[in-house]
Amino acid sequence: MGSFIFEKLSKPVFKFNGYMGYRIKANLQNWLLRAPKANPGMTEMFRLRDRQPKPDLVPWAGEFVGKYLISAIQAIRMIESEELVSLIQQVMADMAGSQAEDGYLGPFTKGERLLGHWDLWGHYHWMLAFMMWHNDTGDKKTLDCVVKAADLVCNIYLNTDKKVLDAGSHEMNMAVIHVLGWIYRETGQERYFQMMQQIEKEWEQAGDYFRQGLDNVEFYKTPLPRWESLHDVQGLVELYQITGDERYKTAFENLWWSIQKYDIHNTGGFTTGEKATGDPYAQGAIETCCTIAWMALSVDMLRLTGDPAVADELELSTWNSMLGSQHPSGRWWTYDTPMNGVRPASAHSIVFQARHGTPELNCCSVNGPRGLGMLSEWAAMTDDNGIVVNYYGPVESIINFGDKQVKLLQETEYPVDGKIKITISPEQTGEFPVRLRIPEWSGNTIFRVNNESTQSAEPRSYAVIEREWKPGDQIELNLDMSLRYEDGKNACEGLVSIYSGPLLMTYDQKFNDFDPDDVSVLKVPQDNIQKIETEALFKPITLLKAEAINNQAVNLCDFASAGAHGTHYRSWLPKS
Repeated sequence: MGSFIFEKLSKPVFKFNGYMGYRIKANLQNWLLRAPKANPGMTEMFRLRDRQPKPDLVPWAGEFVGKYLISAIQAIRMIESEELVSLIQQVMADMAGSQAEDGYLGPFTKGERLLGHWDLWGHYHWMLAFMMWHNDTGDKKTLDCVVKAADLVCNIYLNTDKKVLDAGSHEMNMAVIHVLGWIYRETGQERYFQMMQQIEKEWEQAGDYFRQGLDNVEFYKTPLPRWESLHDVQGLVELYQITGDERYKTAFENLWWSIQKYDIHNTGGFTTGEKATGDPYAQGAIETCCTIAWMALSVDMLRLTGDPAVADELELSTWNSMLGSQHPSGRWWTYDTPMNGVRPASAHSIVFQARHGTPELNCCSVNGPRGLGMLSEWAAMTDDNGIVVNYYGPVESIINFGDKQVKLLQETEYPVDGKIKITISPEQTGEFPVRLRIPEWSGNTIFRVNNESTQSAEPRSYAVIEREWKPGDQIELNLDMSLRYEDGKNACEGLVSIYSGPLLMTYDQKFNDFDPDDVSVLKVPQDNIQKIETEALFKPITLLKAEAINNQAVNLCDFASAGAHGTHYRSWLPKS
């Protein structure tokens, strides 16, 4: 069996406050609790699959409910809502009642079941959601539904004259390998692992993820560099976990580092035009689903390696591209969240996916909220015998590991300020390590415990504090929030991105009295940056007053807030 350095929390409980808490609450009130009722076709499509007239669906329609459920299940780890719990149970019961005798639970006709469209892809998402629910609650009915569907996949494709390859849409339909690994580990049924091995072999005629990753081929040069392939690549982690074969781990890590090097934009967003291109400065669409897939891949990478640089990437994506994809009202998500431009709602830009009964549903509207939900999987983790703190911000959490339960409370204005006070309260006094992520960008970091002597910590590391902890012990951490600058290349030659902590600072028409083409050349570095206050319907996380070489004042807000009022924005800025 393959081992991990860090693990997700068992039955996590978080309460996020501050700006992140505001966004999580907005998502709950204005999307998660509204979407199934406003879009009843989300589940009704499964009952209509063999009715007339034949439903007119996009090939990936079956994914919508699974993506919705994944984010909803993650959300109840972070916010108390009996209404949402009840709604999840209702949606799942509705789905279970629509499952065919043979285990099929998709929207396509009997003669098409799992043989084409993106039908295996749709099953992958709801099966993943059901496994998450079973894991969090112990509910056996959801596991039974998943097992029936997994059996159907094997009945059709395992040791028969049919191949998963024949279903087409290879990077989408072959992603089912990922959830099959989890089902195998849960049930021990050998046929699920055999099905995984068969798909792995068929990969050689499709994305070829294992061999390409093992040979250290850059991801954008692989046969299928679309974003959906990342969920196939997660299958490598399952194969490693099941077999302990280090080659799977090596292939996975090589692909992750390649993506990070060549295809992550200044916003933390992934892909250009829905695929890896090898150019993070390219100006094409940065799809929300793509960034969510990158974040899911990165959670696995963090578990595998324990490398704080991976958590840095999750933080970058979370505070910028992901939050930038969600309108601050919580009512809608984007399809494209460009580095420069505007924020059109996905319901407008990919409205071709809408149908009667599902007017608001598209791939991104149901998938974006998973970016918030994934905080429950990486904000805090455990290692062999202690706690790992990856996320900074005002948050309360309960962490269970071994025979211990520890409450953590963070009091801070981060990411606006680098001062963070962490109160650690174990149920019983005990000795264990606490690991604090020190971002690569924090060049001068200091911390102390209970007013003891101050210590320094290296960038891109975990500061390890091992001691006997008692309720009320406190750590004071001070991160270096000095501005930093990233020079552009290719299409962004001569431009610069400016960061304050994890936040990408952005020109927005809303906070300036001049327009995008009139932004003057900025002084780099900035000598006299100032925080300023503003009144707005959607108040930014932070607003900084920068100086241009002609002494023009250029106000810069965080990327997550830019464009929220329907205004134009730019994150690549002219520099001296």
